[in-house]
Amino acid sequence: MSQTNRTLHRSPATISARASSCASSATFESRRTATRTIDGQTSDVAFEKTKSVELLAWMVTHRERSTRAKARSAMWEGRVAASTFANVVSDARRSLARAVPAEGGDWIERTMTEELRLAPGIVSDAELMGEVRDLIVGRGPGSDSDGWAPHGLGSHGQVPDNQHVEARLRGVLGLIRGMPFEGTAYLWPDPEGITSELVMLATGLAMELAERCLARGDLDGVVWATGQGLRVLPGHEGLIALRLRARASTGDLAGVRQEWASYERVLADDWGGGEPAPELVELRRELLTR
Repeated sequence: MSQTNRTLHRSPATISARASSCASSATFESRRTATRTIDGQTSDVAFEKTKSVELLAWMVTHRERSTRAKARSAMWEGRVAASTFANVVSDARRSLARAVPAEGGDWIERTMTEELRLAPGIVSDAELMGEVRDLIVGRGPGSDSDGWAPHGLGSHGQVPDNQHVEARLRGVLGLIRGMPFEGTAYLWPDPEGITSELVMLATGLAMELAERCLARGDLDGVVWATGQGLRVLPGHEGLIALRLRARASTGDLAGVRQEWASYERVLADDWGGGEPAPELVELRRELLTR
C-alpha cells in the first residue's frame, strides 16, 4: 500500500491541509479557528494562539532557512521569551495533529537544536502553484529561473497535456481566497518581497488559464479564471483586458461596458480614484468600435 501523501496548502492569508488519498482537507485562516473539510463536511478546529497560524505561514515560506531565532525575529518587533515562542510552536503542532493526524511523527518536527522543520510531506500552495508554473514553462521543480512562456514545453521537452495542465491550473487557482495575507498584520511578508511574489505567481497562473479558455471560446472559463486572479489583485490590467476581450468575442458589447464599469468602480474604491490604464482605454475603444 502506498503511503498517504499529505500536503499543506497556503493561499493568501490561508493555510490548508489535505490528505489526497482520503479526500480530506482543512483550512487555517488568520484567526483562532480553522475549518476542516472531509468529503464535503466541514467542522471547526480551534487554535489557542493566533500566532500559531502566523508561524505556519512563516515556516512554509522559509523552508530552507527556518530556525527558531529567525522566526522569533520576523514575528515580533521586540524580544520575546523562549517560553512564549515554545508555546506557539506547541499549539501549532497540536492544531495540525488534530486537523490531519501525522503518521509516525509530528508535522512540526521535534528537535533539540535551533532548527524549526516541517515534515517533508507538508507543501505550501504557493509551492503547488510554482509546480504548475514550472510544468507550463518547461522547468524542473525547484528551478530559480524567472519569466513566463505560456503554452511552453513540459519536463524532458514534452508538450504537457492541455487537459492535465488546465486541471492543475484550476486546482491551484481554486485555493485562492483573497489578497496575500489579507486581514493580517504580519511584519515580514512585504519587506521580504513575499507578498509581491505571491501576487505575480497567482495572477500569472490566472492569466494563463484565462488565455487558454479564450482561445477555445470558453467565456465562463475566462470569467472564472480572471475572477480568481482579481481576488488577489483587483484591477489587474492584464486580467481586465482578458475579460473585455472575452465579452467582445461573443459580440456582447453591453458586457464590455459592464466590465469597464466594474473596473472603474475598483479604481475608485481600491485605488483611490486612479486613472484607467491607457492600454485598457485604447482596448475598450477598439472593441466598441469594431
